[in-house]
Amino acid sequence: MKKFELYSAEFVSKYRKPKCVMSIIEANNYAEVIQELESNAGWYTGGNGAFKVAYIEEVVE
Repeated sequence: MKKFELYSAEFVSKYRKPKCVMSIIEANNYAEVIQELESNAGWYTGGNGAFKVAYIEEVVE
């Protein structure tokens, strides 16, 4: 299994600082990640919340 970082679009926090949300997931390949996101209309849903994914990057160790 490979690791992928999922990032949200940037937004402004209540303290007027730019932020984004990131989560690391495991999948066999990009196609599997994209298929899962498409089945959720582009949303990642995890144990600690949900966000619309704007960027995917493979983690290279």
